[in-house]
Amino acid sequence: MRITLTILILALFTSLNAQDAEVELIKSQADQFSTYLMNGERDKVVAMYTKDAKIFPSDRDILEGEELANYWNPPGERSWKTTKHRFMAVEIKIMGDEAYDYGYYEGTSTNGEQTSDWRGKYVVIWRKEDGVWKIYLDIWNRIKND
Repeated sequence: MRITLTILILALFTSLNAQDAEVELIKSQADQFSTYLMNGERDKVVAMYTKDAKIFPSDRDILEGEELANYWNPPGERSWKTTKHRFMAVEIKIMGDEAYDYGYYEGTSTNGEQTSDWRGKYVVIWRKEDGVWKIYLDIWNRIKND
């Protein structure tokens, strides 16, 4: 009986450590997303999404495929640049090869003359694709500044 209990405790501890490691991988991916966005590496932002991903931007239809790519990398010249961006996860829960992540985000954009600070809330559904956590569903909306 003691051996069985010891094995059970070790299995649980190993499972919790594996779960923690996966949560850290998701946080790292979120940080990478922010870095790509701030560096203007829009193609790399798009590559962080699964092949069948959908985004749900505020006040817009659901976008996927080429529309998703164009949202992050619009044709033509951009006047606004994101200079600050970060996610503040409240909870990340992993269920096999899928996970959900929700929390808050904040950032700053500038066009050289004006600066805009913004913040909001988000929910991301992550999916492991080829062993890498990628964004499958991404919804966010801003919180109005007081």
